Amino acid sequence: MLGGKKSNNKKVEKLRTIFIKYLSLFFIMTISIILILMLLFSWLLSSGVILPANYAEKQFNKYKEKIISSEKVTEDIIPNIYEYGVYTLDGNLISGTFNKKESKEVWNLMRDIEERHAYSESYIKFFKKDKVFIIKYKIVSEYSSPILRAYLPKPETLGMIIFSIIFFIEIVILSKVFGKKFNIEMELLKNTTEKIEQQDLDFVVESSKIYEINNVLFSMDKMKLALKESLEKQWMLEENRKEQISALAHDIKTPLTIIHGNTDLLIEINENPELLEYMEYISKGVTQIEKYINTLIDISKTENGYILNKEAISMSEFIKDVLVQIEALASTKNLDVEFYKQDNLPKNITIDRELLFRAIMNIISNAIDYSPSQSKLYISVSVCNKYLKFIVTDCGSGFSKADLSKATEQFYTGDLSRNSKSHYGMGLYIVNNIVQKHNGILYIENSVKTGGAMVTIEIPIV
Repeated sequence: MLGGKKSNNKKVEKLRTIFIKYLSLFFIMTISIILILMLLFSWLLSSGVILPANYAEKQFNKYKEKIISSEKVTEDIIPNIYEYGVYTLDGNLISGTFNKKESKEVWNLMRDIEERHAYSESYIKFFKKDKVFIIKYKIVSEYSSPILRAYLPKPETLGMIIFSIIFFIEIVILSKVFGKKFNIEMELLKNTTEKIEQQDLDFVVESSKIYEINNVLFSMDKMKLALKESLEKQWMLEENRKEQISALAHDIKTPLTIIHGNTDLLIEINENPELLEYMEYISKGVTQIEKYINTLIDISKTENGYILNKEAISMSEFIKDVLVQIEALASTKNLDVEFYKQDNLPKNITIDRELLFRAIMNIISNAIDYSPSQSKLYISVSVCNKYLKFIVTDCGSGFSKADLSKATEQFYTGDLSRNSKSHYGMGLYIVNNIVQKHNGILYIENSVKTGGAMVTIEIPIV
């Protein structure tokens, strides 16, 4: 663990040191493979499985004497490590292992000379009575077994193939080991970055075994601590702001109530038409301020500090109460309310009744405000995929593009098409907070059917 300073609990190495270690290990393993193959080759030579490169050359005189002393030369007398041809004195092939084409090439090559030694093969010519023998042998290692010679590459070639395969396997193994070790250390960086990105700052940054990665982690640890301190300060300021707004709203509400009450009393007893008009202006202004104050109080209740008071309530009773309020509000603009309720709704639902009721009525109030008089208001309650869906659709002008992206932001009042002096840009913001506290989702869109706004609340059924 770093804990704000570098840890000495782990042995820390630099990348250069680790690379040199793996390079040294690679070099030692490669040399070891070469030595093992050389020892194996030597053992095969000593055991007679492989014949040395000069074996045919050393044994040639022995087989030459056999050929000269034999009355009849057969393939049994000449070992298969040699190729040969028996010619007449004028160069016609009598017998041998050379094919027709090769026999002519060999005769032309050896016609005027007795011996020819090239890099990897030799030719020797000698006479027996009226016949000419030309023997060819290669100066390379060979297998003593004809079967091995027939099916396997030359020993040197086979050795190179085996070395290449083992060398490739060595590279793969060392790469995997190095990669695995490096990935483990890189995973520390990844995990630390992800936690900081998610603002999960209550963790201790672990240390790495690699010096360079450890330095990065150390810097990230300092950044995490600074970010945590900054966020805590920001959170405290935000909490203080909420408390101040809430306290101020409650403090203002009391004198406003007094002003409102006294204004209403003066309106009742006043007989002067001019003063009555001014008093009505005062009363309307106070009513607007009261609405604004109530909205601020709602915000303070629905933001992070508020604890839900969830309880199981009757679904039918809740919907009945909502409908009563809807009909009362809709009557102010002579709206025709078309209500749809799914048959298989759950009997009970666990919610914070007061908050969710407030959220639904906020949506209804907005829909009615933006609906033309004597138009329709569509309300739908259903269940889909274990979510209660409450949909409100009006016949107004609908949401603009800006509304669709910003309608749930605090203090957003919309463009001119859906703007009203009685709205302060906090209706859908409050609704969204309430829905999120119920682990639900708020959707805002425009209805294809009416062209007006369509707002959907989805709450999980608990």
